[in-house]
Amino acid sequence: MNFTTIKNKIFIFVFLGILVFPWVGGGLLRLFAPSVFEKLSIVETEKRQLQEINAEELLDTGESLSGYIDDRIPFRYSMISWYKQINDAADEKYQIAASKIGQAIYQPVEPAPVVADVPEEVPAQENAPVTEFIPEVEEPVQEDPNFYPLAVYQDVIIGREGWLFLYGENEIECYQGSNLLTDEAMASYAAKLNELQTICNAKGKQLYIFIAPNKSQVFSKYMPTVEIVNTYKREQRLHAYLTENCSTPFIYPLTECLGAASAYQTYYKYDSHWNHFGALYGTNALYAAMGVEQTDPTQWIVGTGDAEKYELYTYMGMTDDSITHDDTEYIMDYRPEITVNGLNLDAMVCRTTSDGANQSKLCLIGDSFRVNMMPYLSKDFTSCTFAHRDYMTSVKADIKAADIIVIEAVERYDYEAFATVQRTINILSK
Repeated sequence: MNFTTIKNKIFIFVFLGILVFPWVGGGLLRLFAPSVFEKLSIVETEKRQLQEINAEELLDTGESLSGYIDDRIPFRYSMISWYKQINDAADEKYQIAASKIGQAIYQPVEPAPVVADVPEEVPAQENAPVTEFIPEVEEPVQEDPNFYPLAVYQDVIIGREGWLFLYGENEIECYQGSNLLTDEAMASYAAKLNELQTICNAKGKQLYIFIAPNKSQVFSKYMPTVEIVNTYKREQRLHAYLTENCSTPFIYPLTECLGAASAYQTYYKYDSHWNHFGALYGTNALYAAMGVEQTDPTQWIVGTGDAEKYELYTYMGMTDDSITHDDTEYIMDYRPEITVNGLNLDAMVCRTTSDGANQSKLCLIGDSFRVNMMPYLSKDFTSCTFAHRDYMTSVKADIKAADIIVIEAVERYDYEAFATVQRTINILSK
């Protein structure tokens, strides 16, 4: 047995040990020290409904099984915290070592002596006035008072006044305008959209594409100072292209969101999503395209409360007891006279009925930005189906029966909207 084989087997055993240890250790701890296990349990720290297994989609994506395991692995937050501590310690040692190595190999270059430009001597003239030579002094460079350095931790940007933003997942590229789509890519998107629109026209269905703006685009005043490569950015270009080359309404409500953000907080401070108040502005933009009645979002405010949305703190490995709860949002009571049945904001697939005014059957397929839109749509349409795009297999019949199909994605995942377009084509073509 050679060294490589032994090494590989050791790595396999170590890997399996890392996978098994939390479950075995958690089981033993729960059996012999239940109080300690309860203190470390994910159930005590995660303030949300945990993922359940959806048998219908196991053969499709299996995401619910993966989410079920991820949500219940023992010591989840402890391991995140350990990783954070180890990563911080390693980074600190690396910086010290890098500094010492840099000092050892760097040989400073002696600057050349600076010789002031002195005017050439002029022969003295009798009774001529004596003029003292004073060398010019450069004015000190003034720093930009609006400069704020970029700081990223665990894929999270630490912005001005403590605001947090996503760095990865295509967010910073969208903000800087460095990820423009090629003409070929936009033409491909347009071709898919036109194909689905043709199918919807033949079946008497309305189709809408809705792209929710990134938080960094709407609250850029809290973003750090970074280079903006293009001010005419990816989504603005895509919106213009599809508006010209497709008949399908393509809604990107950046203007509406910016207008609202000038007076109100419409996105969470420590989360990447819009809050309930901001979601109503987005819903209004969708209604404008549909020709559905819009209302002033401020008329439904009944108070304020703790925002309770701290996703980006979780990205950073911070436990609930270390989070500063200083983010608030408006409490909305939209159309209280309308009764909705079946609304579940945590469900990946949710079907509702109501005594709303619009009798059309609406099916919205999207991502997590759909969630805060659901309380409004479910009251304005008598029959709604809301589904995460990973669960489309479960809503094939709903898509076929819908009068209105809305495909939603957040700006940083706009390409997912067109993957959903293709899957919708496949469903409606059968």
